Amino acid sequence: DDSLFSDNGNNNNNNSSNTTTNLFYTRVVLVLLILAGFAIILVLIDSKTERSIEDDGVVDRFQKSKTGGGSARGRGGGGGAGGNNNNNNEHDILGFHSPSMESIYTNNRYYKPRGLGYVNAPRGGLHPLYMIDLTSDERATLGASEEYDNENGDDYEFSPYADVRLEMTEDERKAEREAWSRKLKEIREEYGYWEFDDDDDEEHSSKKSNNKGKKVRRPTVDWIALGEKKKGAYDYDDTNEYGVAWSGEIDPGDFPPGSWQTDPTYVSSFLVQARALVKRVRRSIYDEYGWNEEEYANGGIQFPDSDDPVKKGGNGKTKNVAWMYEESVLALSRKLLRAMMTNDHFYVTLGGHSAAAGHGNNFLQSYMMEFQRVMEPVFDRLGMVLVSSNLAQGGMGTLQLALAGSGIYGVKRDFMIWDSSMTERDGRAQDVFLRQMLLSGETVPILFDMGGGRAAMDKIRAESGAHVGGAAGGGLFPEYKNTTVNFSEKKYNAACWTGRIDVPDHDVQYEGYGGQKSFHPGNYVHQSSARKITLVFLRALDEALTLWEEKATAPKDEGGGIPLDGRYWHLREEDKEIRRALKSTDVNATGCGQMFGMIQRLCTTPMRGAGEWTPRRDPDRSSIRALAKPAEDGYVPGMLGSHEQLYVTRDVLQPQQRVPMGEVDVAMVARSLPPMTRRRGKRSRSLLSRPTSFANNTHSKMGLESPVRAHHVRRHLDGDTKIVPGQGWTVEGHPLGFCDGTSNSECYREKNEPLPHERPQRRPGRHEGRRPQRLARPPIEGRHGRNLHVANGVVPRLQLECEDAGLDNGEQ
Repeated sequence: DDSLFSDNGNNNNNNSSNTTTNLFYTRVVLVLLILAGFAIILVLIDSKTERSIEDDGVVDRFQKSKTGGGSARGRGGGGGAGGNNNNNNEHDILGFHSPSMESIYTNNRYYKPRGLGYVNAPRGGLHPLYMIDLTSDERATLGASEEYDNENGDDYEFSPYADVRLEMTEDERKAEREAWSRKLKEIREEYGYWEFDDDDDEEHSSKKSNNKGKKVRRPTVDWIALGEKKKGAYDYDDTNEYGVAWSGEIDPGDFPPGSWQTDPTYVSSFLVQARALVKRVRRSIYDEYGWNEEEYANGGIQFPDSDDPVKKGGNGKTKNVAWMYEESVLALSRKLLRAMMTNDHFYVTLGGHSAAAGHGNNFLQSYMMEFQRVMEPVFDRLGMVLVSSNLAQGGMGTLQLALAGSGIYGVKRDFMIWDSSMTERDGRAQDVFLRQMLLSGETVPILFDMGGGRAAMDKIRAESGAHVGGAAGGGLFPEYKNTTVNFSEKKYNAACWTGRIDVPDHDVQYEGYGGQKSFHPGNYVHQSSARKITLVFLRALDEALTLWEEKATAPKDEGGGIPLDGRYWHLREEDKEIRRALKSTDVNATGCGQMFGMIQRLCTTPMRGAGEWTPRRDPDRSSIRALAKPAEDGYVPGMLGSHEQLYVTRDVLQPQQRVPMGEVDVAMVARSLPPMTRRRGKRSRSLLSRPTSFANNTHSKMGLESPVRAHHVRRHLDGDTKIVPGQGWTVEGHPLGFCDGTSNSECYREKNEPLPHERPQRRPGRHEGRRPQRLARPPIEGRHGRNLHVANGVVPRLQLECEDAGLDNGEQ
């Protein structure tokens, strides 16, 4: 009230003493009001008042758990199951381009709105938990753990090599933290860091004040509702001739006013930071290998169809680590634009043999996991979620899984890698793989060859217009400046186990490490393969950001403006053309047709299947057990053997495998963030306790089911079938845990399982690629020790199921 700060006009004749008295009382009132405000704040904090955020009329309440139980430890807090989970609720939902905090102990948490990829995001294992998903009851069920002090478990400034589970003295842990902090400072000074934070930056805040003074987040697209609205045009369906799914390809007018996609200032600032991010990651790779810009003028990529001699790689000056046709790079850039515009998940999937699986190395050393380690934060800052899956299987190749199509490799694949030339050499199995990857599933992926299969790639490109590329050259070795490594002698540095205080060594120690053969590459070659794929993506991101910048500032009548017009990031029509060409091809002239002369429909029909071999995408749903109909008394196949894991949560990072201090750490450059003092406080979250019993594991229970993809889940026997499901079916030899080939898997951690020293790669921390299972009782011996069992007179049969309708009985 102005009257509190100035004399009212009616009192101009009052004497000076009245004026002084009024001012005195005014000051007293102000002081009392300030004190009262502080008291209210303290009461609110003490009573743990519920926080709510309005979002398009929907209030997401992150209620404080009021169920007691156990004392808090550090800022991680929390007691045992059902304990106080307060830290889960002390965060607003962040913006799409705010850095996600990554836990070194357990699941990452996404404090972000719902993007296109949210509904069908991978769930299970250690995949990130969406805090917007969880009710207070679900959080109470998950509980918090006192097992570790998680004070800095998701703090970027906390070294993962000072993990509290590692056997270290406090002095060693302190020295490691100090060295890590110095390294972070050097990276910030040399390469820079991600400065765009749409949560903290007022100019680009994801939360705006409404007329009631409440913070209201930016509106976002309701992808579920919009998907239902456009379902007839987009949804994958057995009646849809070419099966191209709803992929979020919406019109500019479908973005709600005020969303980040519609804000020119926001987009402009974001693109500046995005370009700087791509540039510093590429530069760090060049520094890691001692390259210069002139030698790798194309970003390390050769364009065979380019008219430019430099791009084509024929001028004798440039060096290349990969090849890709120009239109294929543009197609990849449009896929990336689509994922950025819709805040989608981006799936990079590998099919291959034992060398690709990473045999001889720890699983996290395989090139797919190294690619994920570097590029995950890049995708995160750009508003996407990267899901890299190593689904290679030793001794198997790709043919068997390719015939299962989307069932094993997943319905969503944006970038599909083939690496099986060591076991599938004549091109026919590769042709089967390529066709099924293009035909099956929701999306038509970019195809990428890791060496030895370019002829098949070029052939299917000429036939269908598919987009292809591949790796070039052999293994590369980093050029360390302060460290000497004999790479020929140190081919591998895999370790069976790293001492940790929470798991007794006698439970896991074995001599030797299996799979270290002459034909299996070591960790440095895997790293260089990862860098080749990374450079391809960085080049495509360059193209995407350049196009976005150009069109954002172009006149509307020339297709410019904000939001970015769909013509620059929609791929549905092109995908349909690729599938149309594949379905109408002369099968006899293809490698697939030569392999399956009697059943050539396999070459033109999208396939689906299930199995028990691991790893598999979405393993809980892609198993044979998921297809089984319960017996009359409700019995479904179970597991034989130990159903208890030796330990849960993430594996510790092995200190002997870290990038040496003083050398370029590309992953740290990609993750580089401002100093903690530059950010708004610290965000910490409680460590979730994870169930160790297979029966209690809730891999798929925390997510929502997609209304537009539900038909992909599974098929059962019809209710009126004459086939009566038997009893006594069990599965023997299946690995315990969640084995989906990602860095978020929890796999092969069985307790009390004898692990012979000649096969030590099948122990905690090793690769996943291949594990034979048996359907058990009584056995009919099969290859690799797999058994099929008869129950109640019903013998299982293997059936290849075509999705085409209209076949007569003879053809079926």
